[in-house]
Amino acid sequence: MQNVDLKQHALNLLELSREFLSKDGDLDSTAFIITADDQLLREIDLRDESRKLESCIKIVDEARRQNALAIITIFLARFKDFASEDFNSDAYCWGDLQQEGSERCILVTLSGPGIKNWAVALPFKTERGRIVFQQQSEFTNLDLGLFPGWSEPVTHPRVS
Repeated sequence: MQNVDLKQHALNLLELSREFLSKDGDLDSTAFIITADDQLLREIDLRDESRKLESCIKIVDEARRQNALAIITIFLARFKDFASEDFNSDAYCWGDLQQEGSERCILVTLSGPGIKNWAVALPFKTERGRIVFQQQSEFTNLDLGLFPGWSEPVTHPRVS
């Protein structure tokens, strides 16, 4: 996996997720821990805020133990133009977007040491039992609070 274009890999995973959602009507919340040699698949528990936090901490811990290059996540979310000035991840509370009636989307995130956080959202609606996808949006340097501290550069102490 060392020579893979991580952003392109994430977009390929989005396309697969689009197919799965169209066929199955649902999508599992998933994290891909990308190492130099492998891609490890892990479930993300998004049932509530505490389970999300616990799940994401375990994923980051494993990613660090594996010296991972990146984590790519894919899950169903509520769509918001996260790049807009009125979105503040610090002020966001679990369920806010759902209460606002925001449409649903497949959300893919890419993060890692030395990588600017990146995400792509593919909004969709269900019309007459069929999923209709809309235009996807990309977001750069966006912190959704999934893996606190994961994207910060790792500093190694100097050896004298």
